[in-house]
Amino acid sequence: MTSQEAHPQRTGEPATTSAPHHGPPIPHNGPLVTEEDIAAVTEALRSGWLASGPRTAALEEAFAERFHPMHACAVSSGTAGLTLALRGAGLGDTGATVAVPTYGCSALLDAVLAAGCTPMVVDITERTLTLDPERLDRASRLDAVIAVHTHGHPADLDALRPKAALLVEDCCQSLGGHDEQGRPLGGIGDAAVFSFYATKVISAGEGGMLLQSDRAAWERVRVHQDPAAREIYTPRFNHRLPDPAAALALSQFRRLDRIVAHRRTLAARFTAALPPHIAPPPGLAPGQVPYRYCLRAADRAQQQQWIGHLRAAGISADPLIPARHLLHRQLGLEPQEYPVAERVVDSTVSVPLFAALTDEQAHRVAAALTGLPD
Repeated sequence: MTSQEAHPQRTGEPATTSAPHHGPPIPHNGPLVTEEDIAAVTEALRSGWLASGPRTAALEEAFAERFHPMHACAVSSGTAGLTLALRGAGLGDTGATVAVPTYGCSALLDAVLAAGCTPMVVDITERTLTLDPERLDRASRLDAVIAVHTHGHPADLDALRPKAALLVEDCCQSLGGHDEQGRPLGGIGDAAVFSFYATKVISAGEGGMLLQSDRAAWERVRVHQDPAAREIYTPRFNHRLPDPAAALALSQFRRLDRIVAHRRTLAARFTAALPPHIAPPPGLAPGQVPYRYCLRAADRAQQQQWIGHLRAAGISADPLIPARHLLHRQLGLEPQEYPVAERVVDSTVSVPLFAALTDEQAHRVAAALTGLPD
């Protein structure tokens, strides 16, 4: 989950080395809304059903079918889904320790704290930018781990499984992907959360989906979708997903495999365009969803040189997360305890890769990548 998608972090205007671009600027990200999507939302609006209703239920059924035997609950956001995953497991308001990767959106902290738990921020692996299992204490078992499949790269779930009583997959950037063993991301942990934010793999503007393997946990979170009065009062929040948003998400979910295939084609095209001295993004593997196409520069100077080269070609390249937004820094923790994340933010160059990218835009991106300076 990355808040930087809506408001990309700007780092000034680095020196440029490429020729001026021809054509309109290419954004870093953007949603793909088709006529099919518009028709689905229009039908929902004309039905007169604006609150959660039949389309929300249909979306839940579609996810439950794809990720059988998981139980599905549509929610108002990915953050809400993470919060409810912890509460559904009985960890709410217990101060339970929940490990999260430092390279990620601050919504991870929001979700853990909103659930009444305690976040433990952990450094990441160099290759996949996911939470590093080796950084966790081998002597004690955590209450929970939120394993983010960062940029679509699968976290090492098998290594994380014995580390915590509850394993939550954050699939907000990996819908439609599989791990190296061919298992669908979202169907491996005790719970999984997806986001339908505007620039995710599929979009409803906002919203998300929570999957849970334990039916009792699923039943506990369903009360947050029930607007009726409680027999015995307990506080709860409204985390429901309205029908028009569910209609949009369902329309896109039905063509998920095509969306994922297009992303993979784009990633392969960009890799083929790279000059010999530029390595492709580490961590890219068959089966995963290339949510981001992130090159890794040698240092900050080269990072800024590459970003300048691409921006001069009218391509909105981006470093994604500045150092001050790393979660350990947000909590005032010592940067030297998180060396991999500190190094990654000064080397990452994210190139536009999203479902709405046209063939002409992809051609311009590939051409600019071919000319990346050494």
